[in-house]
Amino acid sequence: MKRTSPGLAVAVNGGTVKADKLMKTICPRNCFDTCGLVAHVKDGRLVKVEGDPDHPITRGHICVKANTYVQRTYHKDRIKYPLLRAGKRGKGEFRRISWDEAFDLLVDKLDFCKKKWGGESLVEYVYSGNREFLAKTISGRLLNLYGSSKLVGSFCILSGLAGATFTTGTQHCQSIEVWSKRAEVIMMVGHNASFTNVHSLPFLWDALERGAYLIVIDSYLTPIATKADLFLQPRPGTDAAMVLAMINHIVAKDLHDKDFIARHTYGFDELMKEASKWTLEKAARVTGVELEKIARAAEIYATYHSHMETGWGHQRYTNGHQTQRAYSCLAGVCGHIGKEGASCNYFDLLAYKGILNFDRVMYPVGAPHKTLRRRLINISTFGPALREAKDPPLKAVISWRGGLISQHPNVHRMTEALKKLELFASVELFMTDDTDWADLVLPAADTFEQWGVHPSYWHPYLQIQKPVIAPLYEAKSDVDFWCELGRRMGYEKFFPREYGGLDWIREFLADDISDETIRNALSSNDPIRAPEKYAPRIPWSDRVFDTPTGKVELYSTGMVERGKKFPGDWHPVPHFKETAESPVSRPDLYRKYPLMLISQHAPYRTHSQWFNIEEIQEIEGPPSIFINEKDAKQRGIEDGERVRVFNDRGEISVAAKLTNRIKPGVCEVNSGIWVKSNGSANVLLEQLVGGPRDVGAGIMEEYDFERDGHTIAYFNCLVQIKKEGQHA
Repeated sequence: MKRTSPGLAVAVNGGTVKADKLMKTICPRNCFDTCGLVAHVKDGRLVKVEGDPDHPITRGHICVKANTYVQRTYHKDRIKYPLLRAGKRGKGEFRRISWDEAFDLLVDKLDFCKKKWGGESLVEYVYSGNREFLAKTISGRLLNLYGSSKLVGSFCILSGLAGATFTTGTQHCQSIEVWSKRAEVIMMVGHNASFTNVHSLPFLWDALERGAYLIVIDSYLTPIATKADLFLQPRPGTDAAMVLAMINHIVAKDLHDKDFIARHTYGFDELMKEASKWTLEKAARVTGVELEKIARAAEIYATYHSHMETGWGHQRYTNGHQTQRAYSCLAGVCGHIGKEGASCNYFDLLAYKGILNFDRVMYPVGAPHKTLRRRLINISTFGPALREAKDPPLKAVISWRGGLISQHPNVHRMTEALKKLELFASVELFMTDDTDWADLVLPAADTFEQWGVHPSYWHPYLQIQKPVIAPLYEAKSDVDFWCELGRRMGYEKFFPREYGGLDWIREFLADDISDETIRNALSSNDPIRAPEKYAPRIPWSDRVFDTPTGKVELYSTGMVERGKKFPGDWHPVPHFKETAESPVSRPDLYRKYPLMLISQHAPYRTHSQWFNIEEIQEIEGPPSIFINEKDAKQRGIEDGERVRVFNDRGEISVAAKLTNRIKPGVCEVNSGIWVKSNGSANVLLEQLVGGPRDVGAGIMEEYDFERDGHTIAYFNCLVQIKKEGQHA
């Protein structure tokens, strides 16, 4: 049954405006929820954005960010027309040019680079500023035709994905519509749903209301953790030690699922050899979590019908793949996999496993075949690749939908690498950290101004993004930009002018998504429930796991085989190893920099997006660092005071916020703060990457998205804090 739709009357600037039409669309931000939106349009202008009450997951609610979409779309600082650098890189000095001039410059530079260094001297930089997939795939068509280096990987999720995949195979999530009704125990790990997954909360509250027990494991006392029946707060990067002790305790108490282990797992004895090294006492010493809490969490999780939601915070360390392996193995030992209300969720590969036909768009008939050699560049080590690539060097970068400077560690070395490029083009909405270093800045279309296809990585619904207003000023949609560039570079037949957004979408979706389904989705613009084979209602309910043994691999034969080919940490049973920069692994640094810095997601931004929106700035306040009250007292720091946060790599200046939400010895700066504000934690980070595969500088010829891993170790950082003006 349809829920009540929003009305047409809209309050604007103190008055009331009656919208001409309501149009459904989708929020394509990098967020678990993938909200359905209703756009109110008056005379071709967006006047209000509301949640779509008919969306089965988001149900009409939108976050603070989405409530400022109108202000963001019409913000005075939007880039309105193409700009050409007029001063030195980094100075942010530009002059206006036309699109024809911009395309001529792009084509000339790209032709020059290809003739001098070869096609692989070009690489795009693209991530999830707009997570929509269609334009990303069309860009892939052009770059394949050109013969550029190919960007692979991710800088935020893949260490954990590798750990989960090597345990249970291809990852799908049991929908919260299902597990929230049946789980007796819910364990949330490294997942601050109150900031990053807000539409899970009504389902979660319903589960708690009917009596479900909530366990939260996080290094930070998040808002969701305050609702927990049991909260465990390990020292950052030590989860694996705690989970191995849980497994050891569960087996010692005879609480493991012997039948599931015997029939559906491989390597239980090998796992127990490792787990037996971890007593509750030893884990408590390493993690700082009380022995009794570790035991209680283990016993409750093992005894009841339990579901695990693993977020991504616990795997943003150099040991992150083994941490997720440990959690996935815990679920296997207890038999909490493949059951309604009892599974282990990490990430849903809905977008990557069949429902989107990447190859048909990227490698059309008549184009060079996809098996032609192309050098691969791993995004998690983009800076090192820029500096170290040879034969050919990387000389041209087109950056779009991503914050190259704001999202990567060791910022100063990244900007030094950018100075050596022949071309750095940035397609953007606003003048960000990236645009200041660009040669060419091109105005991007906003969310409401373009076509797209947007699946979720958390729920099983796919939605088509339709433009609800025309692109403002001289902005071009991403699809139009890449198609026009392709035509001007001589590939006209692969970018037909008569092709519109719908033509590309039909080509992009899997063959078993019928034209009728697409027509219905477009007429109502309601989400499409993915077919069962792409998004199973209960993953692994048939107990078939696409691992080498066909079972839950507590001992990973897949890791053993992959390890024969590539260097890295391929230890086949989960094990605990201190992170690369911690008080234990680097006592030399710890003497100078005695605080561990972590960076959680901001509640009112998506990484660096919305940082410049006044309404968000007013709510969020100036860039800050959260520091435990005891640590602040030792340093004579009062709440709200300006402080210096520094180490050998850099320094930032932020306001101190005193809290007991983090342990003594730990501090936290929200991710995504712009570097030019002098508050970005990434200035302080070393270029450290989680495994399992060691990719060095990330210049590669072969890569497996699901199994090779790579997450930037954002939470491996030691710092010191002093009052501003106070020096060592």
